[in-house]
Amino acid sequence: MVPKIAFLYLSEIAWGCLALLPLVRLQEVGQGFYRFFGFLCVALQTLALGLAIFMGSDFEAPLRDSARALGFSLFFTLCFTVALRVRVRWFLWSCFGLAVAGGAGAVGCLPWTALSNPVFLCTHSILSALVMGAVTLAMMLGHWYLVTPKLSITPLKRYSASYILLTVLTALELALSYILYVGLGPGPLTPAGGRLIHDEVIFTLFRVAWGILPPLGAAYWIWETVRMKSTQSATGILYAAMVCTLIGEGIGLYLTLQTGVPF
Repeated sequence: MVPKIAFLYLSEIAWGCLALLPLVRLQEVGQGFYRFFGFLCVALQTLALGLAIFMGSDFEAPLRDSARALGFSLFFTLCFTVALRVRVRWFLWSCFGLAVAGGAGAVGCLPWTALSNPVFLCTHSILSALVMGAVTLAMMLGHWYLVTPKLSITPLKRYSASYILLTVLTALELALSYILYVGLGPGPLTPAGGRLIHDEVIFTLFRVAWGILPPLGAAYWIWETVRMKSTQSATGILYAAMVCTLIGEGIGLYLTLQTGVPF
């Protein structure tokens, strides 16, 4: 179970960061920021792929397919990062598109094909990856103002707003998942969700207490400090929110794999 969680967790963080990176244009933040996250994604994907290779046949067929898609994404992520220096536009963004497409297959589609309700699980996995990517990008961009103090506040507003929106969507998605799988009464999916409450109640409570409530509570202060252009204060709040989000999504990934319920 632990290798599966680690493989998917690292893959999701890398893909979430990569997919949301162009939310702020290259001209707005500079090549250095893009290259930093390019190499960060390469490092995370390499660790995840190395883990998959090490586990070998101990991974089920869907996860082995996911690892192949991750290898495809890793190659084009590296090409994209290197191509940032070349600045051949069509090649740069072709590599980016292929990297994102391969990563989407690795984290969103292929790992869940053998489980029931794969569409809901796929949506949950994509949303989880995006919320982790958004908070990581926003927090690191906040630090970027220390080295480029004349940077416009608009990029930080964009990343922060995306994180707040994705956090709200995550909370709504978990509420929907609870209603469908655990339910307010008997339903077609409720038997599958029994273990979520009865066997995994501690992890369920931690999932909400760490991954949902603190980020939602911090959302107002993140936006207010960004709006006031208080980048250091915003970065501190985003750092705390990132820790809570990463812990919450890690616990959620465990619950999803353990129970089959997207939580």
